[in-house]
This record gives sequence, C-alpha cells and structure tokens, in this order.
Amino acid sequence: MKKFGLLLLGLFAASFAFAQEDEEGSTMGQPIRKPVEFAWEQVDVGEFSDPIPYAPVRQADVMYYYTIWRTIDLREKVNHPLYFPTETKGTWRSLSQTIFDAIDMANPEKTEGVLTIYSDEMCTLPFSRDEIRGNLSEVSQIPEIDLETGEEIGTKEMVVEYEPKQVISYNVKEIWYFDKQASRFYVQILEIEPIIEHERANSSSFDYDGGEGGSDENEVRGTMTKKRVGYIYYNELRPFLAKQEVYNVKNNAQRLSYDDLITWKRDFASYIYKEANVYDRDIQDYIANSRDQRIESEKITERLRTFESDLWEF
Repeated sequence: MKKFGLLLLGLFAASFAFAQEDEEGSTMGQPIRKPVEFAWEQVDVGEFSDPIPYAPVRQADVMYYYTIWRTIDLREKVNHPLYFPTETKGTWRSLSQTIFDAIDMANPEKTEGVLTIYSDEMCTLPFSRDEIRGNLSEVSQIPEIDLETGEEIGTKEMVVEYEPKQVISYNVKEIWYFDKQASRFYVQILEIEPIIEHERANSSSFDYDGGEGGSDENEVRGTMTKKRVGYIYYNELRPFLAKQEVYNVKNNAQRLSYDDLITWKRDFASYIYKEANVYDRDIQDYIANSRDQRIESEKITERLRTFESDLWEF
C-alpha cells in the first residue's frame, strides 16, 4: 500500500512539474543556445556602437549638389551578398529580411522601435500599419471545389503575404554635393525603395506604375509583375543595418555590417535611371532603346566622377 501511495505521489509530482512547464511555456522547439557558427565566442554585433554619423555640413558650404536615382538589381552577381540567404541562417540575414524584421508586422500593435514606410518620395506621409500590411500582401481569388462532385462552385479570397526573397531590386535616391569647407565631393543616400516581383494573382492588384488594373495582356494570371512596397527614409533604416552582419566575400573574419557595405564602402552594382531635370522625367522617357539608356546612365556617372577633379588647377 505504501508503494502504491508513493507511486501516486510521484505521478502527481510529475504532472505538477509538467503543468508548471506548460504554464511557463514549453521549451520544445525552442533554441537552447546561440547559433553554432564559430569555434570561438562570438560578440553580438548589436553590442557595437550606433551608425557612424555623416560629416557635418552647413548649407552655406554646399556650392554644388546633384540628385540622382539609381536601381540596385539583386540578380547581378556582385549584389548577391545583399540578396542571400533567402532564409535566415543563424545570425545571417539578407537585406530584405533585415528590412522586413525592422518593419515587424508580426506585432501589429507595436508602434515604437519599428521602421516607418512612407507613401511619398519626400518621406513626409507615413503609411499606417494596416496600409503597410496591405503593401506586403496580396488578396488572391482561389476556386472553391465541391468535394462530392469535384466541380468549381465559386471562389474565395485568401491573403498571401510576400516573402523577403521576392524583393529583387531597390530604387535608391541619393544626393551628391561638394563641400567647399572640406574641399570634398560627398554622397548620401536619402531614401530607398524595395521592389517586389511576384506572380499576378488577379486583375485587382496594383501594377508597378502605381495604377490599378492595366492592359488585358498584363492581367493574365501567372505573369510576373513588380510592386512597390513604399519609401524608406535611409537615416531611419541605418540603425537596423548597422546591427546586421553581411557576408564578406573577401574575408569571413572581417566583420562588416550592411551599413558599412552600402553607406561607406558602396560595394554594390547599380545603374542610374533618372537625374534631376526640369521635366522630372526618367531616362526611359526620352530614350527608348535599353542599350542607349545604359550609355546615358554611364555618361551621368562619368560626369559625377570627373566633377571634383575638374575643380583643381595644376
């Protein structure tokens, strides 16, 4: 009888401990340590300082400035460190995943400490959390099938969220200016715009140009289309970039953040699609041939390269 009583007591204690574990939250499927990536203790990159500030500049010292817009195509090989990995691996995340995590749509009630998305290029009109959620998802019409007859009896809506790996390019607005006090030609990124490429589900989705619908040819289900997420003020994005490591193709032991790679090293390939002009038009608006568009882009790039050197006299 004593043995039976001890057995019941043991079972009760085990069930109580199990209940306590459930109440506090089960550890099943939860990580037990930091990702095993190195043979040494790794310092968290988030413990480092904030992004390096830009050199101070006064408006009176800016004797010349020029605004350009460029596209960073992640399908180019040199830009692969910005695109991969397509899935988070330990502490390694892609640029788009870093941006999606900074937006933090998994916590809809959270309003502080998250990245703001703007509807205008001047970054003055922020999207609401619901509008951002709409920009990062698409409502698809899927058929309803009668399980008995196998016939289609109607359609129903299903919300499909975009994945970070669907961001295939970025539009970047930057300003080049000459500071006469420092006698240097500087460049700063003003805003960045992720572009998502996805399969068009129905004719109600927005096209790349910002309008609804489009031609019948573009509304065929299954065609790939581009969608703008919104504009991101780059200075608000930099604190998130500074805390995320990026793969260094030259030396894995040399720590780099996305802020180092993009802001200071500018280690990416891109092409200019627009320069400041009185007509406010893109290069493709006055040059139809894609080859000539690239030639025009290179002309603008070369003009920026030679501007500073042309100021010197020997």
